[in-house]
This record gives sequence, C-alpha cells and structure tokens, in this order.
Amino acid sequence: MPMNRLRLDYQRSMKPFPLAGTILLLVAIAILILSGDYYYNLTIKTAGWEDSLKKFEQTSGRQVNDTDQGRRGEGVKQAYEVLRQLTVPWENLFQAVESSTDQEIALLGMEPDTEKHVVNISCEAKNVAAMLNFIKRLETRQEFGSVYLQSHQIQEHDPERPVRFSLIAFWRTAA
Repeated sequence: MPMNRLRLDYQRSMKPFPLAGTILLLVAIAILILSGDYYYNLTIKTAGWEDSLKKFEQTSGRQVNDTDQGRRGEGVKQAYEVLRQLTVPWENLFQAVESSTDQEIALLGMEPDTEKHVVNISCEAKNVAAMLNFIKRLETRQEFGSVYLQSHQIQEHDPERPVRFSLIAFWRTAA
C-alpha cells in the first residue's frame, strides 16, 4: 500500500494588515485625537478663567486665595443642600401616600432622598394582597413616576401574620 504525500504549508501568505486590526487602529487614533482636542479646549478655558480671576483681583484690589474659595464653595454646597431639602414636595408626597392607604395598611415611615428624588416608604399590611393593592394605588398617583417593592417579610411571630414591607417611590419634579 503506497503512502500519500502530505503537504504542510508553514509559510502561508497573509495580508500585510488584517481588516479588523486596521479598523481598530483607526478608531483608537480617532479617539486619541478627540481626547487631545478636548484636553486642549479645557486648557484654553482654564487659562481664560485664570486670566479673568486675575483681572477681577486687579480691579477689585482684593486677593482671592484658595481657602476663601474653599469656604465659599462649602457655603454654596450647604446652601444648595438646604434648598434641596426645602423644595421636597412633602405635602403632596405625604397626601399621595396617605390617600393610598386603607384600613389594611399601616404607614410606618417615609424617608426622602433629595438627590435621587426618591422616597423610601415602610409599611405593614394585613396580607400580601393588601400590600400589592397599596403598591398599585401608589403607581397610579401622579406624584410618583415609579414605585418598586424593595423587601417584604411575613411576621410569623404574630398570629395575624401581617406583612411588613418597604418600597421605593420616585417622585416627579414639578416642571
């Protein structure tokens, strides 16, 4: 039985640059150019702001140092936080939650997060059906965009077995 010849080609010719590699290289170069342009524009803006600050210092005769700016920045942050706390639509939110409760729901607590425009609501319901009905009623309220159940637990030690639950409700901002 004669043996067939086996041909091995270890030096297969390839294209000098594969298409995928070339495209990836061009995308990387484009991103590099855009990043450099963005950095350059930021540098120009920063230089302009520094010039404006120097002109302000010269015309006002007052030196603005970093500690003054830091104190002023902290004051602005605190004032902004107070303003955010004051602009929480508490009355509307509380009325919406209160009007959605019935005899089967006990409101335990409400805690707002002004940054995220959410309120965490803790309640206790007589049963799971009452809990689900309460969530559906909250979802229909115009004050809330979305309402999500975070956790629930049936109180096994209580003979009536109520359901303690917490939910998160995103409130709509007045626009």
